Amino acid sequence: MGAGIVQLAAQTGHPVVACDRSVEALERAERYVREGLRRFADRGAFTEGEAEEHYERIQWTVDLGEMAPVGAAIEAIVEKVGPKKEAFRALDAIIAPDALLLTNTSSISITDLASATENPGRVCGTHFFTPPPVREAVEVPRGLLTTDETVERAKGLVRAFGKIPIAIQKDVPGFVANRFLMPMLIEASRLLDEGVASKEEIDLLVKKGLGFPIGPFELGDFIGLDVGLDVISYVHEELGDAYYTPPRLLKEMVRAGKLGRKTGEGFYSYGEEA
Repeated sequence: MGAGIVQLAAQTGHPVVACDRSVEALERAERYVREGLRRFADRGAFTEGEAEEHYERIQWTVDLGEMAPVGAAIEAIVEKVGPKKEAFRALDAIIAPDALLLTNTSSISITDLASATENPGRVCGTHFFTPPPVREAVEVPRGLLTTDETVERAKGLVRAFGKIPIAIQKDVPGFVANRFLMPMLIEASRLLDEGVASKEEIDLLVKKGLGFPIGPFELGDFIGLDVGLDVISYVHEELGDAYYTPPRLLKEMVRAGKLGRKTGEGFYSYGEEA
């Protein structure tokens, strides 16, 4: 997800500092961005020369200190509270006091993440959807202490990326999008586990019957089954609602390392497509 946000920012004219602790992760992100820009150029969105110009706007680094001059930092790491708070503490100590501190979380409390900082008023959510260069809308959830100015600045940044900001007024687990999407993945997993229908049949009914562009198992594989499980587990823990109990089948697949497209196998097998 982070690589997609990097690509989106760069191809809309913004200089980007892309930072990760892992050299391997940065190399994967570089390949993702190069391939993404090439696909856009192939479709005629811009020329190959412009694609190269977009790529040259990106500074790749493992040194967090190089984030110091940024006007907005967008955290896009694993969907777990602890690591995100650790990242927020580090960024809060480095970036300028008036810089935005944003998170791509799709479910976690903005108020909770902001508690790791000295200035929670500048913390806000910017939840991009997969893949960020393609999807048109971005959720902008606010925390209890997020200022109105921060929300407006975050919305302005999203618009500068060519996207539609949708402000979420209450800091609820899963925000809006995942409160719709995760129940679909939960129900699909339970139906499959109970032998009601095959994964192919369930996906086909959702697409050809309900008119969705993608089936729940295809979607789960696309976003990553580990990400889906993290979101469902967090919402379950926060709401205390038994309905959100993570499906056994989903937990087993994550334990087995079958995470979807990114590992080559999830509910479906992808091989060299992944």
